[in-house]
Amino acid sequence: FGVWAHHMFTTGMPTISTSYFSAASMAVSVPAGIQVFAWIATIAAGKMRFTTAGLFVIGAIITFVMGGLTGVMVAMVPFDWQAHDSYFIVAHLHYVLIGGMVFPFFAAIYYWLPMSSTRPLSERLGKWAFWLMFTGMHVTFLPMHLSGLMAMPRRVFTYLPGRGLELPNLISSIGTAITVVGVLIWIIDMARNFRPFGDRDAGNIHDAPGLEWLPTGLYSVRSVPVVKSLYPLWEQKGLARDVEAGRYILPNAPTGGRETLVTSTLNAEPQYLQRMPMPSAWHVWAAVFTAGLFLLLTVQAYVASAVSGVLAVWYVMRWCWMLDRPRIAETVDVGGGIRLPTYVSGPSSHGWWAMVITLIVAGMIALLAGFSYVFLWSRNPQAWIAPPPLTDLALTLVGNVLGVGLAWLSCKVLALDRPRSPVIATLLMIL
Repeated sequence: FGVWAHHMFTTGMPTISTSYFSAASMAVSVPAGIQVFAWIATIAAGKMRFTTAGLFVIGAIITFVMGGLTGVMVAMVPFDWQAHDSYFIVAHLHYVLIGGMVFPFFAAIYYWLPMSSTRPLSERLGKWAFWLMFTGMHVTFLPMHLSGLMAMPRRVFTYLPGRGLELPNLISSIGTAITVVGVLIWIIDMARNFRPFGDRDAGNIHDAPGLEWLPTGLYSVRSVPVVKSLYPLWEQKGLARDVEAGRYILPNAPTGGRETLVTSTLNAEPQYLQRMPMPSAWHVWAAVFTAGLFLLLTVQAYVASAVSGVLAVWYVMRWCWMLDRPRIAETVDVGGGIRLPTYVSGPSSHGWWAMVITLIVAGMIALLAGFSYVFLWSRNPQAWIAPPPLTDLALTLVGNVLGVGLAWLSCKVLALDRPRSPVIATLLMIL
């Protein structure tokens, strides 16, 4: 929220606004630089192997750093006035986007895909894909810095002859073709990976030390291990075998469903047993209709959008109702001689903290909206309606206090745990 206006330096913003957002945008380079040096230190201190995944990681760092350097340039208002809405911005955007997201995505695919497909991707095809994508990306976007400084506007597919733009645009087109070939090779590799025949037992092909490479079966690990090392699969011999044999925590699903441990933040001491959602389609339909709510608005299908929104709310409520299952027991044996409660409330519950954080975020959004409104009104009183009088604000405050009080009262009613408590609490929340 602190740098968004660096996209709007040419719109006639007040000087104080451009100064703040320019400084904030340049200040972002400090944590970004720390992040890059942390990546480099991780590679230097580890045992880097130049597999396809490793190549994509190195390519991502190089590309991201180049995009970050041009980001500092466009954060300076005088320079941005010259480069705004030109191919220079297109180049900067794609260097940051591809270096920060696309190349890491491909690295993750080549590293972790065997966990889900149980078959590794081809290293030979993968390296071809990387070098073609890496080369094509730089051949495409590096010349755009030059064409942007030569006044090539973005979002325009043509240009006048004799401006010197033919060569850099031709080079960019060639780079695009190279990138497309690399992506096609990756698609072929993915198609080979998911073919319905051949060996499908990849295992821990990287000899990685992390717990994600434990055998997981259909849902999760057979038992939750006790970890005593940063590299458990390297230093705790036989860990995978013992986990699969159920010799650790939660070997037998004491509640009869999906479950996991909730531990303390600092010491990882078990606090309670969290019952996880069972297989369901309610949340899938909720996601579908939520997407429909917003997508239908884009085509001005307001009635269909409203219907989709109502259905989304219904499916969310139905899913939440299903999650509120009765307790099987107050405490259960989770293995290792440990008994834990199956339900907690208050600050010990992660749900409590989720609600607190949600309320804090909602409050921040409300404050930002109010500040933005007052700021816009103060800058242009003719175009914006004046803020409401203090009496209306006082009534709004009273209403908010009453709402909080009713919510608190509904919680107290639920705590009574009587037959009609849920109905009364629901009515109070509606009020």
